Amino acid sequence: MNLYVNLILESELRSSSRVSRKFAIMVSAVTFISILLSIIAFVMIGAHSAKRTLVFAEQEHKQLNPVFMAVNDLKQELAEIQNLTNAIATWSQTRVDYPGVFIGLQSVVPPNIQLIRLTINESIAMIENVPTRSITLYFQGKAAGDHSETDVQHLEKNMKEKPPFNEIMDLAEVKQFEAVKNNAGQTSMRAFDIECRLKTRKLFQPVKINPAKTK
Repeated sequence: MNLYVNLILESELRSSSRVSRKFAIMVSAVTFISILLSIIAFVMIGAHSAKRTLVFAEQEHKQLNPVFMAVNDLKQELAEIQNLTNAIATWSQTRVDYPGVFIGLQSVVPPNIQLIRLTINESIAMIENVPTRSITLYFQGKAAGDHSETDVQHLEKNMKEKPPFNEIMDLAEVKQFEAVKNNAGQTSMRAFDIECRLKTRKLFQPVKINPAKTK
């Protein structure tokens, strides 16, 4: 015969599970609040640190701004000086060697042709945003003889193909060719005009420095 006596009162009975649901909810709530408070504290500390960093940056900007402006002014002054020196240098480099041109004329002008006038037209134009030197030569002359027209054509060709013109000439073209009557009414003399356009020559590319903007 086996007897079983329960010595624990009903009010003293406990749940057989290891952790009660109420306790688990309390632990979860405490953990969530702790994490939330930690995040808030981290954000506040970061904001305070960022604010201090901003204050230091503004102070440093105020201290360095005069130096920055002075450096920028020096850059602008240097650019202006470079533009001036480049303009002087390239103006000399791009000029036409007129003595060489006049000497070259002696070798290309036939004996029966007389040049009586030379007009030089020089201008500065912007090509591809670069100041460019453009030069045009206008020759007026007279040609004598039965083959004067052919001789003028040879002169036009020589001004394009023979040195020193072949290196500097872009276009040489007879613009006018007509007979000239003398006092006796004869027309053995011919008058002509030749237009010569030299190759354009770039002067210099200006250096530009944009002015600094400060607040």
